[in-house]
Amino acid sequence: MNNKRVKTKAMAMAVAAAMAVDLCPVTAFAVTGSKVAEDGTYMATGHVTQTEDDDPEDWREYDVTVSLTVKDGKFEDIKVTPGDTYDSNVNKTYLSKAYDKANGKGIKVKLVGQDATEDTIAGWDTVSGATRTSAAIKQAALAAIQSAPEKTAAVEIDTTALEAAIAAAEGKTEADYTADSWSAMQEKLTAAKAALTAKISQEEVTKAATELNAAVEALVKAETKEEYKYVYAALSYQEYWSAEGVQAAGSGASSDTKDTHGEYDKGAFDAVTRATTNHGLHRGNFQQDVTIYDTEGNAYEMSYWDGKDKIVLTDGTSIGFSRGTITLPSGETKTMATYEIKGIKYVPVQVAAEDYDAFKAKYTVVENGETLAGGYSEGVLSSYSGLVAEVDANTNGLKKATKNADGTFSFGKRQTGTGSGIQGVALQSTNLTPVVQETSSYGDFIRMDVKENYGEVGAKMQTVVWTYYGDGDTPLATYGTKFAADNWMHKSMGIQLALTDSMRCNLPAGKDGTGKWTVTIYALGYADTTMTINVTADDIHAATPVSDTSKLEAAVAKAEALNKEEYTEDSWSSLETELKEAKADLTAAAKGTTSQESVDESTSHLNAAIEALVKVQKETYVLMNIPYDQFYKADVNNDVKVDAFTSATKNKVRTGSLAGGSYHVDASGDEITGVTFPVKVPAGTDLSKNTQITDDSKVSITVTNRGQESTTDYTGKDALFESASYSYYTLSEKPSYYKELTVNEDGTFSFGATQGTATAITEGVAAELLTKSRYGDYQLNLDGLTDTIPSGTAIYGVIVSTKEGSDYGMRHLENIWRVSELAWATGFTSAVHNCPTSSEHYKAMMGQHINKVTYYTAKGIYEIPVGGDEGLYVPVKFDTSAVAVADAELKDGETSVATTISGLTLPEGFDAEYTVDGATAIVKGEKLILKDVKKGAYTLTITDKSGKYAPISVGFEVYAETIPASYNENAEKPGLTKAAGSTDAEFADYIKNITSVSVNGKSYAASGRGAVKLFNDDGTLITDAAPFAEGDSFEIVVSATGYKDLSFTYKKASSDDPTQEVNTASLEKAIQTAEALKEADYTADSWKVLQTALKNAKSALEAKKDQTSVDNAAASLNKAIEALVKADGTTPTPTPTTTPASSKNNTTTSGTGNKTTSSGSTSTSKTAKTGDPTNIFEMLGLAVASLGTGGFALKRRKRNKE
Repeated sequence: MNNKRVKTKAMAMAVAAAMAVDLCPVTAFAVTGSKVAEDGTYMATGHVTQTEDDDPEDWREYDVTVSLTVKDGKFEDIKVTPGDTYDSNVNKTYLSKAYDKANGKGIKVKLVGQDATEDTIAGWDTVSGATRTSAAIKQAALAAIQSAPEKTAAVEIDTTALEAAIAAAEGKTEADYTADSWSAMQEKLTAAKAALTAKISQEEVTKAATELNAAVEALVKAETKEEYKYVYAALSYQEYWSAEGVQAAGSGASSDTKDTHGEYDKGAFDAVTRATTNHGLHRGNFQQDVTIYDTEGNAYEMSYWDGKDKIVLTDGTSIGFSRGTITLPSGETKTMATYEIKGIKYVPVQVAAEDYDAFKAKYTVVENGETLAGGYSEGVLSSYSGLVAEVDANTNGLKKATKNADGTFSFGKRQTGTGSGIQGVALQSTNLTPVVQETSSYGDFIRMDVKENYGEVGAKMQTVVWTYYGDGDTPLATYGTKFAADNWMHKSMGIQLALTDSMRCNLPAGKDGTGKWTVTIYALGYADTTMTINVTADDIHAATPVSDTSKLEAAVAKAEALNKEEYTEDSWSSLETELKEAKADLTAAAKGTTSQESVDESTSHLNAAIEALVKVQKETYVLMNIPYDQFYKADVNNDVKVDAFTSATKNKVRTGSLAGGSYHVDASGDEITGVTFPVKVPAGTDLSKNTQITDDSKVSITVTNRGQESTTDYTGKDALFESASYSYYTLSEKPSYYKELTVNEDGTFSFGATQGTATAITEGVAAELLTKSRYGDYQLNLDGLTDTIPSGTAIYGVIVSTKEGSDYGMRHLENIWRVSELAWATGFTSAVHNCPTSSEHYKAMMGQHINKVTYYTAKGIYEIPVGGDEGLYVPVKFDTSAVAVADAELKDGETSVATTISGLTLPEGFDAEYTVDGATAIVKGEKLILKDVKKGAYTLTITDKSGKYAPISVGFEVYAETIPASYNENAEKPGLTKAAGSTDAEFADYIKNITSVSVNGKSYAASGRGAVKLFNDDGTLITDAAPFAEGDSFEIVVSATGYKDLSFTYKKASSDDPTQEVNTASLEKAIQTAEALKEADYTADSWKVLQTALKNAKSALEAKKDQTSVDNAAASLNKAIEALVKADGTTPTPTPTTTPASSKNNTTTSGTGNKTTSSGSTSTSKTAKTGDPTNIFEMLGLAVASLGTGGFALKRRKRNKE
């Protein structure tokens, strides 16, 4: 019987203990040990206390308030503020020592920039000579950090690769592949979509992506028979116009009658023949098929101009050409006789695939993927090259080629299309304004010009069609044209289009050409451009006999009086051409073989050429915009060029105070192009094609930095800041340093090494090389440099040199930020502040020794030797992006954990040493064991003891988690309330740390710019906030720093959905049962447990906070009643009360009954300490005491029996 009583009592104690533990909330503690605090500001107050050794008359005790500011897991700032009783006359020295004395050991000096952890503060030693002050500051700092929540990070499954694989697979077309390979791919695609939906694990998602990508790679192309080939082909005018419905279509007849300009241009669509040695070859080559003939009958098929004196032929060879002299590759020279413009060189053509070989053998073609080029840059006309052919069925102007029975080809009518025929370029359009000319000198009878905005379309103009309507809207006739005979474009005087009385153009019977015309330009890469003109009788012109040559004679005399040596070669060459034509016109006038219109036009052209002459420049000095590569080329020993800096932060590039010494070419803010630097310009250098900046120049730049918009006017030489490369400003005197300009044979510029004396800075500068930087892979700090080169000085460039003989040019913003700080990437940091880094130029620096840094500034050139005789070694880096340390969970009461290192492959010769600050680290293979560890954030550092390689740092966490808030399920007054077992302080901390709230999938920031506050400080939901304006039901997710997300559904209260009242019947019955019991009938231990449960139950009944808290209190009280132990050793059997089902799984149901949001049912990756340890230990102590009593009794009775 006695044994039975002992067992019964022990069982009761075990039940009571279990009940007590069940009542305990999940604990959460403040930040301790090496756990990193969340970003924010935390404050606490300490007291500077006297000891018995102090004389109260000497100084008074006072408070110190410590404020810790945490950013990115580091102490960004530490402030110490003394209280009212602080006497600065007495205590200032001590406070300064303990706080912020320069070069001292104060808390701010030592801890700013360190990890924001309790261990960091605990490791700060009190300061000798200020022990009382520093002890109080340390006490307050510890209290402040312990009040901070833990920095947390969510763990998610990365589906990026899988989504990309699915998108790639879905982008395929079944008809392009064999049935078997398509079926296999579809099977993997189905599995991949299922894996994306399920998101079971990262391993499953990765596997699905890998298998789908493999299936896509394994797709086998189905055999397809090509029906047509699409190419560009050179067609004669006769072939081009044959199907276009124009007068004389298909005729290649010529005429031996000259027009009024003395040219044989009165034929149909025969070739145009000319003997001039310049303009026709220049302008014709843009879009026409041109062949040069020498005096010996040799032909040279032109493809494009390569510079001003070199022509590339269609067979890929090149010839020199200057003023009619042809220079062969062998050096032999020939003389040009004439040239022919035969047709259009880039006509888009569709030809049957089976006929393509025959077509290609007959015609000069450019296939898709090959390049188009042509023209000679003059004035507003720019040559083009590098355009990639991409002809298809939709290309505008496409003609279909048909093979005839005799092996020749005929061509259909051109088609209007939507494609440009140029890869990566959309079909362009333009608006042109026509001007009808009353007179003309080129043998035509009607002429219209386009004098504005014509450069681009002029360079692409292939041909023109005229349609005559007369005085109605019905076409009466349509006329095709030929280049040079009818169509022309001038470098400065516009597009000139005309019709000549010829076989290809005769007016309808009874019509004189007056009335309505449409003129349509067909141009490469352009939609057809149609202009409408109305021609009057005054606009119809014929040749007028010469009546006055005096103005032309005066222009010729003026030109001949000029000195060739005073002008640039190009401008003088243009003058000579016009002068030659003017003299020819004077000769023709004397013979009566020209017209007054031709004489007048020659006069106009010659005077224009005189006005366009450019004076040869004398030796001078300028400030010039030089691209980075050209600036550094002669000063650095490095085969890799220096790229422009590409920016994602559009404003910094255009802010002079941040990018002084640099320039950018336009207002886009996309890049810093190079350096503005003094340049020596040799005599005779032609800068006429470059932008000149003068004292009158001005550019206004508006930027927005830190949310503030500002406009700065850059005037005079400062306007170079936003101007084209090689823009220049003439200096009034020779600078002390400069680069010398050289004009290369192809007209490009190059620059010599910098001339000037550098000042050596041998003292006062301390150099430090870092292998960790926010701005790249390496950072070089030159402390003390600003004593010589003050902050704000314009830095043109910086060269970092090594002992091994290599040099590295630095660029603004990416490499040069502050005067004394340089940073660069070598391939491991791909972007900084979203700006892509450029690393190729700097990669070779790894493993070398930096021994000198040279600064080029507005104050002069400075050289700073660094690193002594050996230099600063640049440790080698390698790819460590795959290295990771798994987060670990620290079990309660333990001080060691084990985790794994993955992705680590060390290069040969890496002598590894593993350390973890704040813990003892032991590495065995991939296993990392930590001893003497606390919860928090840690960094594993792997150091190469040989010093060759840079250290590797990998962050990870040791964690735990809970949540102190829940949704109150009250539709009348919805909001968050303190979770069971949590304290008011914990709940307030949770509310304070809410960072964002998602409502129906849209996230709203809780603080900062654009914040939308959705909760009051007491946790109540702000139901009249904008996110709740529309709708009745809202899915809400609350995100708070240091806590897991809290999800619930808020549903607006309505008359047909009243708020559910809290049912307290079960709790009231349990309380009545407990109060009816008598203390004398039960053991003291079990009665004590009952009274605790009864007290909690009464509190829950009074609060009626929510149904869950009431049900949990009833359940706990019933358990305590059931666990009572009779004083005589028996267990009572009182009538039990009903335990609500919801209390069994310890969950809190949301307002709509479809979500659980308590800590018992929500899982996250970490455990945050937010509980109150005092309450827990009180209750656990009670349970342990109960178990201890039972255990003692059991053991005691066994001994008696023995």
